Amino acid sequence: MRNALRLALAYMRYYKKQTAALFVGILLSAALLTGVGSLFASGKEAAKENARTEYGDWHYEMRCDFAWFHEFVKDIQDNAEESGMLLKGDGFRLENYGVETVRKAISDPFEIQYVYGDEGYMEIMGRKLLEGRMPEKKNEIAADVQTLRNLGVSHAPGSTVELDGENFTLTGIVSEMPENLGDLMGDHMQVFVSPDLDYGMNGSFLYLKFDESSPVFGQIKAFAEQYGVDGSTVARNNGMAGYVGAEETKLSADQIRTALTDPAMGLPWIWGSLNENEALTEGAVLLVLALFAAFIIYSIFQVSVFRRLSQYSVMQTLGMTDGSAFGMLMAEMALILVGGYTAGVLLGNGAAALIYRKVGRIFITRNQVGENVARHTGVSSEETAAELSVSALPDAGVFHVDFRIIWMGALFLILVLALISFVLVRRMRQLTLREMIAKDPAGRKKNRKIYSLRHENLTGILAKKFMFSRKGTFIGILLSLSVGSVIFLGAAYVTENTRINNELTFAADDGLGSDIQVYEASDSLKDTIPEKTVEELKGLSGLENVFPVRYMLGEIPLYDGILKGTSFFAETAGEEGLDPDPEIMEKYNGQIIQTGEDDYRLKVNIYGYDDEMLESLNDYVLEGSIDPDQMRKENTVLFKTLMDGQGNYDVIDIGAGDTVQIRTPEDPEAEGETLKFLSGEEDYRDRSLKIGALISRPLAKVETYIGDDGVSNVDIIMTNEQMEENFGVTGYRTISISLPENADGEDAARAADEIRDTVSGIRRCAVKDYTAQIEAQDLYLNQQIMFFYGIAAVLLLISLLHIMNSMQYLVAERRYEFSVLRAMGITDAGFLRMLMKEGVRYGIYSSIVMLVLYWIVQKVLYYFMVHVYLYLHPQGMISAGYLIFMVMLNVALCTGAMALSGRRQPAEARPAE
Repeated sequence: MRNALRLALAYMRYYKKQTAALFVGILLSAALLTGVGSLFASGKEAAKENARTEYGDWHYEMRCDFAWFHEFVKDIQDNAEESGMLLKGDGFRLENYGVETVRKAISDPFEIQYVYGDEGYMEIMGRKLLEGRMPEKKNEIAADVQTLRNLGVSHAPGSTVELDGENFTLTGIVSEMPENLGDLMGDHMQVFVSPDLDYGMNGSFLYLKFDESSPVFGQIKAFAEQYGVDGSTVARNNGMAGYVGAEETKLSADQIRTALTDPAMGLPWIWGSLNENEALTEGAVLLVLALFAAFIIYSIFQVSVFRRLSQYSVMQTLGMTDGSAFGMLMAEMALILVGGYTAGVLLGNGAAALIYRKVGRIFITRNQVGENVARHTGVSSEETAAELSVSALPDAGVFHVDFRIIWMGALFLILVLALISFVLVRRMRQLTLREMIAKDPAGRKKNRKIYSLRHENLTGILAKKFMFSRKGTFIGILLSLSVGSVIFLGAAYVTENTRINNELTFAADDGLGSDIQVYEASDSLKDTIPEKTVEELKGLSGLENVFPVRYMLGEIPLYDGILKGTSFFAETAGEEGLDPDPEIMEKYNGQIIQTGEDDYRLKVNIYGYDDEMLESLNDYVLEGSIDPDQMRKENTVLFKTLMDGQGNYDVIDIGAGDTVQIRTPEDPEAEGETLKFLSGEEDYRDRSLKIGALISRPLAKVETYIGDDGVSNVDIIMTNEQMEENFGVTGYRTISISLPENADGEDAARAADEIRDTVSGIRRCAVKDYTAQIEAQDLYLNQQIMFFYGIAAVLLLISLLHIMNSMQYLVAERRYEFSVLRAMGITDAGFLRMLMKEGVRYGIYSSIVMLVLYWIVQKVLYYFMVHVYLYLHPQGMISAGYLIFMVMLNVALCTGAMALSGRRQPAEARPAE
């Protein structure tokens, strides 16, 4: 072993350039792998801590007024707490628990529960005592400030609170309940009472927090098995579930086989089932980076090894075994790995910490944000935009170094080094001593004759001769030269489409398509913004555009199986747990009703847009075309269709050129039963209109009727003139206003105040300034794209290092032949021309291979973007500029590297050392 280390150190000192190249390759690869891993981990940790705040610091909840609970409490008392664990069981480690006892629940004046919570419950729910003390007597309560405000009670200890005919004395003020707890447990308020208060209608609930260092799903199963808990009584904290392994994400072989054979499921369903909180996506990214690192290390190191084949042959003659050769190679790479990987970890995590400090919010998973935005009536544009915008993301928090990815990366690279050493020793064993001395891994006798049927330049003939003399080596070099470029192009392709998708969803789904929104916060068709107000707004200075939108609720028939995806709607899905929105059912008789075996009638939103807004929808066209003048002339409409869970727009079998029959109330200001579309025929008007284009998203939306999140509803869109002509709608429901590009915060505030003054006399009319949210969202998206480009740039830099090293290897491999040519009288200019021609050819051929491989990779990426990540209108092909740039860069690098390496060749005719 000592001799192996000595030889390894000697080779590292002698072959400084190859050692430096390998060191830099490991350093950059380690920096990229561990830095990105730590960024992912930091974002996930920030999201988890935010979920802990918003939903409570617990994992599972269950009824505990059963006999098993006494055994549980006894175990807690008998267990000596160690390492922060209250209880260790067979397969679980309990970190904390709390018990909530509901003494009574009332519904007037609000949904209020009388609760006694033990110390553990108050800690888990973050209910801190802010002022006063907790209740000790039966007539005492404590509550949060918001509850007291709703009750109209002063939030000062000693105040009297009347509830359900009883008077209580307020003894303490506690902090608010977790913000989103109501989404899990039902919307209600809490007042805390004395443990002695008992109405004889108690219900006790146990909240558990397990050790998060291992998935808590297995721990709750072990807990339930140990204490005989009925699994049907256990509820999960869905806000925390994705971060602590509270869901069973494993798929059986039968499930996977069924999904792959079912067109409605397929790979997107499998990926979505396993991709909890983007864990599978992040894992795939890290795996690609790790494999790329392994490829770079192998490519660089094999160059160094084959340059010293003659020396290995001498050592084999002197008795070196395969085991000794393996140990020597492994020792050399391990020494470089220790330095390169350590430096890479420090560099990568240092850079990642700086990046996270500046743009940390882009790494926080957003699937928890906005998932509880309701679709029912009463949801305002303001609420939806606030929930979905980046301003709803939590603070990035502190940067966390992911030691798990560091150790896993080190272990992976050690295994890679062992595999590389084994492969190289195996390849050397297949060579004869003569082949190793001659540095000829091909093992064939070279045919040095050149036949020419016509006059041709000798340097060109020699260049082709050198390139194609060993076809296997030639193909291998082309593949190695193109892999880095393919990865860079793939990263650039995803980045470009991410930018496009962000821009489209930013305007459509996030509700941030305009700087200022004027809207009717009402679900009455009588409440509209009059035409003269719109004209007054257009006359205000400081406004770039004013786009008024008309609205009507309608219904369309979907007969004879036109509706392909009945499971899309809760009313027709028939799935347990998927219930229709109660407010939509009460006010509008549901979003869809079934009238026959394959016949349905669907509620739709009908919009009238301004011409410029209609033309903006061209970015969302799936089929057909948009021309406002043509729409007015031919009375055609746009049909915003539905997208299924795999990115397909075939939920409804309808397209451009088809005719849709639209039913609306005869009275544009209809109310009550008429909006359920259950009144007599005389209360409705029917129009058959031709579809001019199929689109994927609307822009301006009205959400106070059947809701419109931009995805889950069908919309009919036309010009404002058509709305009046077809349905008699003259008033406007919302107005989208944009400011000049150079407008600042003061300009926006001034414009918003002027707009409020203009609409102040209109009933239920609200004004919302989105400029701050839009600015934050723009910054967020730009930071995200810049990070993606930064990753692509690092990948390109590593690829360039590899290309330079490979070209130097090609020249070094033929140093003997080149020395002979120089000794025979070839001039420096002629020699340089020959090398440059070979470099140009390598650049061209590797570019061809790159384009072929990239075409395959792009097809895979496109499939995932469309069917798994549901990107809006991704480009089928990357911009030609990227391809041209990479081809030119490949040619320039290959040519430059060959020429640079050739200038160092010795003039004397002697083989390389």
